[in-house]
Amino acid sequence: MYRAIDECDSSVLLVEQRNEHVIGFVCGAHSMGPIYRHMLRHWQRLIPSLFPSLLNPRRIWRILEILRYSGKGAALANLPAYELLSIAVEPSARGQGVSERLYKGLMDHCREHGIPSFKIVVGESLAPAHRFYLRMGAEVAGETEVHRGERSVVFVQRVGRT
Repeated sequence: MYRAIDECDSSVLLVEQRNEHVIGFVCGAHSMGPIYRHMLRHWQRLIPSLFPSLLNPRRIWRILEILRYSGKGAALANLPAYELLSIAVEPSARGQGVSERLYKGLMDHCREHGIPSFKIVVGESLAPAHRFYLRMGAEVAGETEVHRGERSVVFVQRVGRT
């Protein structure tokens, strides 16, 4: 999926490296539709990567829930179309400003492409992530449910002008 995110025109994948080793990344997109279509066009890569998940019914169900959600729904109707999909930092690199640089890089990307704001959907139980987004200037915009029985908080980050 991250290869598709990197290769699609409507999404971005920003990476931070140290000694040619990836220590963190952030990705965002206008919609998952073009990413899913890209993945299906390259099914030869998709099948081997999905094979372990196809043997686990719980994983299949969670994949279907994500596909069903895909950034839509009444709870998200009035929110920005652009979404921060994922941000991750290797444990050994945490506490060194990597996540802040990546997040600001996504904000710069949005600013450069005329994207005024983006949404972030985060599991309700991920308190450290909530603190991070609030510290970065995001505001709570509501709640939704991506996976059945698991609430998520929706944040909106306004990008501002250059």
